[in-house]
Amino acid sequence: MKAFISWIETHLQGDKIIWLVVFLLGLISLLAVYSSTSALAFRYQGGNTEYYFLKHFFLILGAFLVMFVVHQLDYKFFSKISFLLVFVSIILLVYTLFQGDQYEINDAQRWITLFGQSFQASDFAKFSLIVYLARILTEKQGHIKDFQKSFLPIILFVSIICGLIAPANLSTAILLFICCLILMYVAGIKLQYLISLLLIGFIGTIILMFTVKRGETWRNRLRDYIERISSTDYEPNYQTEQANIAIATGGIIGKGVGKSVQRNFLPHPYSDFIFAIILEEYGILGGLVILSLYFVLLFRSLAIITVSKTFGALLAAGLCFLIVVQALINMGVTVGILPVTGLPLPFISMGGTSLLFTGLSLGVILSVSRAVLNEKTNLT
Repeated sequence: MKAFISWIETHLQGDKIIWLVVFLLGLISLLAVYSSTSALAFRYQGGNTEYYFLKHFFLILGAFLVMFVVHQLDYKFFSKISFLLVFVSIILLVYTLFQGDQYEINDAQRWITLFGQSFQASDFAKFSLIVYLARILTEKQGHIKDFQKSFLPIILFVSIICGLIAPANLSTAILLFICCLILMYVAGIKLQYLISLLLIGFIGTIILMFTVKRGETWRNRLRDYIERISSTDYEPNYQTEQANIAIATGGIIGKGVGKSVQRNFLPHPYSDFIFAIILEEYGILGGLVILSLYFVLLFRSLAIITVSKTFGALLAAGLCFLIVVQALINMGVTVGILPVTGLPLPFISMGGTSLLFTGLSLGVILSVSRAVLNEKTNLT
């Protein structure tokens, strides 16, 4: 046992609480995915329930490996390649718009195939934009309040990348746009500029809803949500109804591990609506535990940095915002306080690209943490 603890202290550097939170999220993910994919296994794998569990296990393992490798790198390396990352992101997003594989229902073109592997370009773009934004916000600190010198150059790539993501994946574009606004506010951009940008983004979203082919799907979701919160005669759609049943039957303490019934009826119970399965099996208490883990991750990520506008501080904050805000949106959709989106629950939902890039983001956060802790050690 002492040898194991010694190995952890030597090799798992950075904030140990963050490591613990991620380990717990990974463990919860394995249990939830194993339970929620049983119907999928009988439909496509002849009842082999271990197939998706093992596949997900190796993806989780891969995400931890990415975390481990990246957290030992100097996070400043990402500042040097930030423009290259954004440039590659734009190329991949343009390619996705014209050549994206028709992977999801309603003609949602989110995936491309590279070297025989499916790849979601928006996950790469989210990471790249936050890295670039952290760098340029740091460089512009001398005149961060200036509209022409700072604000216009900063929003250029934010607008381009969010605009390229939006036609195929509006929810991801909105998530990234919100996190960029939060990061810009933290860095010192004037609030009135951000409000104006938010208004422009809102107008752009309305235009997209009536011009792109997925617009009808988005309008139906929004219409359903407005009716849900405004009408006493509202009849929930199938997804919402099945999620509500899962939550209601789970109660306070849940039905128990692997005892979900709604996994057989709920669409995508292993990805978009995995939180409903968790609430059914582990109850409201289990849901609160997961919510607490994400908030611990947020507070620990912000605690590892000083109250400054350095690249490391903004980078860790931006990547953490991406993870936690996405988690809150996913949980909000499940419990019915937000309209339906296609955002998975970070580090819990089944999915290769999302898991690996979440692992990459966490690795960078831990790299910043490691540098801060080493600096404090050297000062003492």
